[in-house]
Amino acid sequence: MKNQINIWQELAKETNGTFKEGNSWHSDSNTINYKNWIIVSDYYKLWSGKYSTQMTRLITPIILTENFKFEIYNEGFVRKIEKLFGAQDIEIGYPDFDKTFTIKSNNEFKIKTLLRNKEIRDLINSQTDVNIQISNYQGIWEKELPENEFELSYFINGEITDIETLKSLLELFKLILDDLYQMNAIS
Repeated sequence: MKNQINIWQELAKETNGTFKEGNSWHSDSNTINYKNWIIVSDYYKLWSGKYSTQMTRLITPIILTENFKFEIYNEGFVRKIEKLFGAQDIEIGYPDFDKTFTIKSNNEFKIKTLLRNKEIRDLINSQTDVNIQISNYQGIWEKELPENEFELSYFINGEITDIETLKSLLELFKLILDDLYQMNAIS
């Protein structure tokens, strides 16, 4: 195992990030400073009773200037069933994108503005599985964050072991952060 390439060390090298060795509770991770934000990527073991699954996640703490939340995820079987029973989603006016992804937000105008950016849509489309959201839970599944603290987060089942995929996710986060900042949604 020690002879294998450590994806987080490699990512840190290629992105001028900071590698952090994990312990028995946390995986190794990579932290990148981008403008005023910190983007952390790691693996997370999600437990549910006796069952556990390994997840890959990217997380950036953010400060919202107003209450703007969103969630973008792939249309899976369960999600299609939700739609049949009335779960609402937003269509942004790009039919292929609208067909592939479910988009939820408390501000339709802002999410449409964000997803008008073709680079963001292309990077989202390039991922095999998509779960992007603004969450008020630390690390997506951990404790609830204090009032007015949020995280831009991405997660996927399994371990992403392809460096190019991880770099494209980092690029996606940078674009989203820049656009959210330009829209005065985050500070």
